[in-house]
Amino acid sequence: MKVLVFDIWGDFGHFKKFYTTSSPLTFSVPPPTAVYGMLGAILGFGKNEYLQYLNVKTTKIAIQILNPIKKTRMTINLIDTKNSNSFHLIKSRTQIKTEFLRNPAYRFYVNINNEDLFNKLIQRVKNKETYYTLSLGLANLLANFKYIGAFKAEPTGNADFVNSAILSKNVENIEVEEGKKYFKEKLPIDMNQNREVLKYEDVIMELNGQKLEGNFKNCYKIEDKIVSFF
Repeated sequence: MKVLVFDIWGDFGHFKKFYTTSSPLTFSVPPPTAVYGMLGAILGFGKNEYLQYLNVKTTKIAIQILNPIKKTRMTINLIDTKNSNSFHLIKSRTQIKTEFLRNPAYRFYVNINNEDLFNKLIQRVKNKETYYTLSLGLANLLANFKYIGAFKAEPTGNADFVNSAILSKNVENIEVEEGKKYFKEKLPIDMNQNREVLKYEDVIMELNGQKLEGNFKNCYKIEDKIVSFF
């Protein structure tokens, strides 16, 4: 299986957790449903169509943490634009304390089962081209990205370490080591075109970007890395 590998990073990121309202919290890594949107922005699919081509059935995604996960909270002003035709007439504002990722950086490993679409994605990332502006969750949190390469992914079955975040169901055992930060989050994995989440999964990661040691299932070797796809 051929896999596109590229890095993505920015000053700030925010991937809103589904169970928060008045004080939005962020996931530590982009959920697969958010990555589908990023890939759609690169390829030129609109908000209402990208899930038709990029979803859990067509697209394999693995995510490696490059920078240690750091979060900060800032208060942002939300304005009510529905009842006004001009910004200077807007009177209603709401301050919301929001959690952001600080200096987030990730390595994406991607495969799309549509060969033409996959080759188009490789060329666009390689040439650093996007159709829509790429962001880390929110539109104003702009992202930069860099092509690493297109490599062959060889299935290894079980592995004694993994460099990416991994589904909890693929973890048979973890060796807890001093100095590492282990974390588990429930991420949205699949979403339909009505933007309704179809499946959530527990995902385990090491927040400093170090590899997980133990016994893991459904792994792939890509160059000198071992990853597990969502």
